Amino acid sequence: MANSLLIRNAAQIVTGQGSVLRGAALKQVQVHANAALYAENGAVVALGDPNAVEAVVQGKPEEIDASGKTVIPGFVDPHTHAVFAGSRVDEFVQKIDGATYAEIAAKGGGILSTVAATRGATKAQLKELTRARLRTALEHGTTTMEIKSGYGLDLESELKMLEVIEELRAEQPIDLVATFLGAHAVPAGSARADYLKRLLEMLPSIAMKAKFCDAFCDAAYFPVPETRTLLARAKEHGLGLQLHAGQFARDGGVALGVELGARAISHLDFADDAEIAALSASPTAAILLPGVSLFGGSAFPPARKLVDAGAVVALASNFNPGSCPSLSMPMMVGLACMQMKLSPAEALNAATINAAYALGLDNVGSIETGRPADLAILDVPDYRMVPYHFGMNPVVAVIKKGRPVWQR
Repeated sequence: MANSLLIRNAAQIVTGQGSVLRGAALKQVQVHANAALYAENGAVVALGDPNAVEAVVQGKPEEIDASGKTVIPGFVDPHTHAVFAGSRVDEFVQKIDGATYAEIAAKGGGILSTVAATRGATKAQLKELTRARLRTALEHGTTTMEIKSGYGLDLESELKMLEVIEELRAEQPIDLVATFLGAHAVPAGSARADYLKRLLEMLPSIAMKAKFCDAFCDAAYFPVPETRTLLARAKEHGLGLQLHAGQFARDGGVALGVELGARAISHLDFADDAEIAALSASPTAAILLPGVSLFGGSAFPPARKLVDAGAVVALASNFNPGSCPSLSMPMMVGLACMQMKLSPAEALNAATINAAYALGLDNVGSIETGRPADLAILDVPDYRMVPYHFGMNPVVAVIKKGRPVWQR
């Protein structure tokens, strides 16, 4: 039958279920042992008991023998900055030698150094750089990814980045969600108030290219009043809202994001009990970025408190050239377990179902009948070995909408 797939002999097929998981429900995964899965026309038709699955098989599907392996939902990475040019490896060494984020930025480094490199690259060059990164993400099991702009900081360059995302969406397997992050930094030579005015003027053009508008809410970048002005206007243009908040201090961004109905708030390293309570009482997801804490040697966000309070907790790589140059979602799952004390089941659900929720997607992130067959096949017999074998890539095959798109 056209576009049909049968996976046989899986040691485990493991998935959470539903569209969002909070509190104790985040620990719940369905583990099908010695199982099979059948997909037709891109969607899961049956999974579990091999005899029951094979009873519904039509024709001669493509077959994969998953003996000794585990099948999980493809990872959803809900926060990346994957479109950029240049490298910040020099800053990496400076940080090892003791330089702070603020000191590097004051010397023209940080975000603005990547802005200069990205502005100087052609769209074709950016596209090829990003295509290679998407291939790496795919090899690590990511089947859906959010990508932010924000290394352009002018309309022409921001549109160039969003067009790269748009074109690559049609040219490679990973589903891409575009976010406008013009409020990433204030460009050199501009006053914040003047740049905010330009951002507001960009929104009509941007709204045709992006699903979300994001802002770096921080006293040194975009304080609460400016962030409120931008996001409120973005909402009027039909954009969903995302927010960077609580990365370096309690900056008021959490309360603002909850008030404005942001779909998700990222970082939250310094979230206090009141902010955790506000998130837990809201539909706003908390996207945690443990790779940033590892790479920068900073405190990890209070994941355990957030989960136990009932917040929607998601995991992301935050792949970017300055604070987390890693695309490995298996590594983020490992860090969530080792450093933030999530269980393997909680971390898996945070990197799949809840990550999809953080992007406003309700049909990916789990393996359920009728949903797209977006799958990662792992060379381990137990899903808990993903965080256990930290720093290693267990992915040996990736399925997108029922079609094998990468195999080791």
